[in-house]
Amino acid sequence: MKCSIVKRKWMVVTLCILFCGVGCGSPGSTAPAASEDDFDVATAAEQQTRDAALRLLFTEDMYNTITAESRDNPNCKEANRVALGLSELPNGQWYYTYDNLIAGMAEMEEFASEGADENTNKLEIAAFLANIAQETGGKMPDDPYGSPGCFIQERDAYGSTGYNSAACGVSYTCSAAGYGGRGPHQLSWDSNYLHFGEAMGVGLQYVTDPDILTKDPEIGIAGSIWFWGHAELNDDWPAGIPYKPSAHNVIIGQWTPTDDDESCGRTTANLGVITNIINGGLECGTRATAEGRTNAANRVRFFEAITAVMGVTIPESWADDCEGQQDFEECPSYRSPTSRCGAGWKDAQSKCGTYCIGDSHCPTGETCFGSLEISPCPE
Repeated sequence: MKCSIVKRKWMVVTLCILFCGVGCGSPGSTAPAASEDDFDVATAAEQQTRDAALRLLFTEDMYNTITAESRDNPNCKEANRVALGLSELPNGQWYYTYDNLIAGMAEMEEFASEGADENTNKLEIAAFLANIAQETGGKMPDDPYGSPGCFIQERDAYGSTGYNSAACGVSYTCSAAGYGGRGPHQLSWDSNYLHFGEAMGVGLQYVTDPDILTKDPEIGIAGSIWFWGHAELNDDWPAGIPYKPSAHNVIIGQWTPTDDDESCGRTTANLGVITNIINGGLECGTRATAEGRTNAANRVRFFEAITAVMGVTIPESWADDCEGQQDFEECPSYRSPTSRCGAGWKDAQSKCGTYCIGDSHCPTGETCFGSLEISPCPE
């Protein structure tokens, strides 16, 4: 799980990106900001229509080509499959089947359906598949597609028994023990199991039994699609400017870079911005690791191979690996004049200093304070 933590003297807001590659992990987090543009869950009748449309965009032949190296791979199994009662078949044969992928995508009305044309809708599917190849793919040698459809959950995240119900109980306060990544994009953290369950109309069901996402392929895949359409908002942000946009809105042209975005190198919608949303802290910006930069390049490589199979025309400047972009926490889309740096609260209150969302944005010796009067700053 990758998290960016925004700290102020008067509050702590933890905004988590839930996508997590196999075997990664980090210490606890609280709920991300709510979203006003989460995907809508399709009705049963709508799912039938969606299913047919998705099969035209992403055919079974395309699926067979892209998953050729992972579908029957005996290494694509979970270590705790016996404890959870999972199939002994490779995950590609019972979880990541073509029918299950289509059904999971069809759960959310807007996924691959709001693009201006067919190419944009296919582009969204290709971008999703390229990212799950990086997150949970087998990455078999010489496989240009990244072998998507391999792992279901973070390996070794749960010991031998999976979700630790005795430790967590039925509340959603146990973010470390039982809410690690599950599904193709590794839905993680207690709050997201809560919000996904609310969206699906099942209340606390996924909170009290998060292993449903491991056991039920359609639900697990739908959870990743749900997050794909999730934008992180913040009460201190202006309306329409998310702390991080959804991958869906980046693809369909519903994300417009702010002046701050452009100064941070995020000048246009492309795959690099989606990489930044998913794992910018490790793969983009000045804090990127060498491994992170390799992973960002992998996403582009898998994307280009998958779009070729799907017959997608890649828009100009779209196959971007976020080089030159700062990540959203390091360089946010918006800085409120009511949050400013100062040597103390009175100092920050009395001057129009540096706008900030965390202490890291302040000059040496100063701290970021929130809920200040805007009057010292020009309108």
